[in-house]
Amino acid sequence: MEILKENIEKGYLVAKVDASDKFGVLREMGNVLVEKGWVKDTYPGAVIEREKVFPTGLPMEAMGVAIPHTDAIHVNKKAVFCGILDKPVDFVVMGDDEATVSVEVIFMLAIMKPNDQIEMLSKLVETCQNVSVLQTVKAAEDMDTIEEVMEKLMA
Repeated sequence: MEILKENIEKGYLVAKVDASDKFGVLREMGNVLVEKGWVKDTYPGAVIEREKVFPTGLPMEAMGVAIPHTDAIHVNKKAVFCGILDKPVDFVVMGDDEATVSVEVIFMLAIMKPNDQIEMLSKLVETCQNVSVLQTVKAAEDMDTIEEVMEKLMA
């Protein structure tokens, strides 16, 4: 994993991630949040268990996105981790247990208050509907744009 951008004060990370399956990706990303102290050591396992019951894959116009998260009891500090996958990984589509989507970008959420989750998900869906912004994030070439996206999510 290559960390591209980290803002400790705002609570976000952007990294290139290489894993062969969704649970590997979730564990790897969750462990980074544990190392940063933003979540408890129970967080990675809790995200994986939640993903099994409540899938988070979203087929967007630009590419597949996933927004994994879990309960606030596993979180120490509000954070968002944007993982840009080297190779797409299949996730089950949110709300459709029969369909999968090839995911290229993951926004892993660590939310302290349940009410914040709805607002954050709304911001993320709006961001992911912008094809050019999502493609810029995936390409990870314009770090200023990526930083601007992450700043808006954490506002």
